[in-house]
Formats: sequence, structure tokens, C-alpha cells
Amino acid sequence: MSDLPYVRMTFDAMQRRSLRHLVSALDEDDHALPGDGAVASAITGYTEWVGDGEPVLTMGWDWEMRAGTDGSGVALRRVGDPRSNLCVVMRPGAADDIEDSSTLLKILIDRSNWQEETLRYLQRRYDG
Repeated sequence: MSDLPYVRMTFDAMQRRSLRHLVSALDEDDHALPGDGAVASAITGYTEWVGDGEPVLTMGWDWEMRAGTDGSGVALRRVGDPRSNLCVVMRPGAADDIEDSSTLLKILIDRSNWQEETLRYLQRRYDG
């Protein structure tokens, strides 16, 4: 067992691991402002994913909901940095660099099709 506070993995190895959806939710909107007129707001939330097998991988990120560009309803877009127990490096033996790791995790997330599963989960969770 490693004494590192995270799982270290190469980018290639991480691309071969699959993650499954664990939970997603809407953020509470507690920005009610007194006054007249409309207040700009956005629908935002978070999603958490886990990997099967060992070592256990966890990854989560925040998202915002936007109108679909092709009239197809809504779309989710990752915002901010991912949260994870992973330190992803480009090659074995490379120095751990949390900032580079965050960039690589963003690439993995943005290349994956997490939006569809997250939207289905949110519809089940908040539909009645």
C-alpha cells in the first residue's frame, strides 16, 4: 500500500480505465437577492464518478446547464477543475505535478460522454 494521498497513473493507463456514474445533483440556489426585476442565474451542479477494480479511482467535477445549440434541449458543460484521488502523469517515472494532472483529467473528462448519463440521472432524481 502506498503512503501517497492519491493514486498515481499514466495518462495512457487512465484512458483504458472506465468510470461509472455514482451520483449527480443540482446546486442549491441560495443567491436570492432582494429587489425588483430579474436576477441572472444559471443551473449548476456536480457529478461524481468511480472506477471499477483496484485501485479505486474517484473523480468529480462541477457543471453548468445551457440551452442546446441545435434546439435539442439542454446541454451540460464542465466548469472548473476536476476533483480526484488521481495524479495523472504523461509517462512512467515523471515527476508528480498536480497542475499538469488537473489538465490531463480535464482532457479525459471533456473527451468522454458524461453528459448523457448525468442528464438521465438528474431527470430520474428530480422527476417527482
